[in-house]
Amino acid sequence: MAPAVALEPLRNGVLALAAAIILLALFLLVERSAAALSSSRRSRREPILSRLLFQALQSSPVDAGAFRRLGRFDRRLVRSILLGLALDLRGDSGDAIATLYRDLGFVKRDLAGLRSWRASRRANAAADLGLIHSAETVPGLLSALQDADVRVRQAAVWAIGQVGTPATLTGLVHLLGDRSLMVAHRVQEVLAERGREIADSILRYAETTSSRSGRLAAVELIGWLRITTGADLLLSGMRDLDPEVRVKSVKAAAAVGDPRFLEIFHSRLEDVRWEVRCQAAKGLSLFGAVASVPRLAAALRDHHWWVRFYAATALAEIGPAGEEALSSALHDPEPLVQEMARYLLERGDAVPALP
Repeated sequence: MAPAVALEPLRNGVLALAAAIILLALFLLVERSAAALSSSRRSRREPILSRLLFQALQSSPVDAGAFRRLGRFDRRLVRSILLGLALDLRGDSGDAIATLYRDLGFVKRDLAGLRSWRASRRANAAADLGLIHSAETVPGLLSALQDADVRVRQAAVWAIGQVGTPATLTGLVHLLGDRSLMVAHRVQEVLAERGREIADSILRYAETTSSRSGRLAAVELIGWLRITTGADLLLSGMRDLDPEVRVKSVKAAAAVGDPRFLEIFHSRLEDVRWEVRCQAAKGLSLFGAVASVPRLAAALRDHHWWVRFYAATALAEIGPAGEEALSSALHDPEPLVQEMARYLLERGDAVPALP
């Protein structure tokens, strides 16, 4: 039998473990109780505060007097309600929300949050300022674009997209080449919505940037936004040695549809990249030029399905001459050519989307 002295460390360890379990259980109980109390209080106070907010927002000018003496819990709840309303309301209602949010000191609080040592706090502050659509927050959000944390820069880009003027949006364009792809993609998303306001700046950036990823993103935007003044840039890009630049440029050109693209689309049907050949065939469907028939008929022999498909689609768009080429392809000795001609003639307008 082991001596009692030898069992003493084991007994102490068991007691310490038991004490830790009891303390953890007490902590969880207190936390759950606090959460339940907070939820109960919120359910009681939210309807009252919502009515006060509705009255304040309906008054002209907006009256924040009823909220001056609220406690900390109620202020947090008011702020949460205002942010929720800001998600859905625009126009005069949105302006009233922004005014009340500012008058209650929440804008100042969020601007201070942009300088917090915690990145999550800075990111949340930037996102909240974007919801409020207050022009006075723009300088702080522009500073947040230099933040070391990717989450903060993403949130600041989105917020500027919500509240920024064309002059402010211009400051986002260079971030198309940001070192973080997540930030660059967020900028592209924002400019895809509002980029028409600064089309010249996007075009200028695409022409002058040394960032390959930034140039590719800008060329994509030219196509998405159908910036017709970018035709010369796209003509140059379709001849670029970089295959990715050619892909993006031909795709953008197919969206823009400038008549000057006809001949280069013909030549790009022989590009080494199937994506380029595919987009060139797709672009030719916009023109319906009889001169394209021989080249598109040859593209029906392409080894890639999507190229054959869009070549056949373009032939169908040309009219009688194109339809005659498709009918002739039904008797081609190559089974793939027959298959594609038959596929398109049977499906008609019911065509799948290009990936």
